[in-house]
Amino acid sequence: MRNPLSHWTTKSALFLGISLAAAGMASAQAVVVAERGAALSPFVQTTLLSPDWGQKDNIGFTAGVDYTHFIRSIVQPSLEFRMTGANGQQVDERTYLGGFKLETTVHGIHPYATLLAGNGDITFVHPVNGYTGDNSFVYAIGGGAEFNVLPQWKVRADFTQQHWNLEPQILTPMTFSVGVAYSIAFHGNNGWVH
Repeated sequence: MRNPLSHWTTKSALFLGISLAAAGMASAQAVVVAERGAALSPFVQTTLLSPDWGQKDNIGFTAGVDYTHFIRSIVQPSLEFRMTGANGQQVDERTYLGGFKLETTVHGIHPYATLLAGNGDITFVHPVNGYTGDNSFVYAIGGGAEFNVLPQWKVRADFTQQHWNLEPQILTPMTFSVGVAYSIAFHGNNGWVH
């Protein structure tokens, strides 16, 4: 028969160890990013867009910028603005989105989540009954990661799930993008250890 006190003690010790390790990592991360102040990070990516209309995939691009004001936290919030465009044999799509990005750092890898909203335009290559295109409020939920290459350069890969309301049609395009980002630090003491 298992000793309940021993089981509880083991769980408590494990929980305490994880808590202390997380607190140590959080403290170290907060000190490093606090030295940096803020950063502006423009990025460009090649994008594979699944438009949810017509053919399966369109090839295009995404360009944008992140603004981060670093705080004492293991999760760093940023403002992100991006434009995505992709042309295809059935439809051409453009989105202009802005919103929030939440990022953390794990051994030089920067996983993040995004919540973006804005406007989308769709143009039909082969109009139906004079219906050549439309636009919609768009929101997108996504995530990805950046990987350190040089102190200011990172390789970036991300995914978004968009939601378009073209009544009565609802479209849910998806994007997968790969590219590079360049960080410009402000108010830092050479704190590129992010």
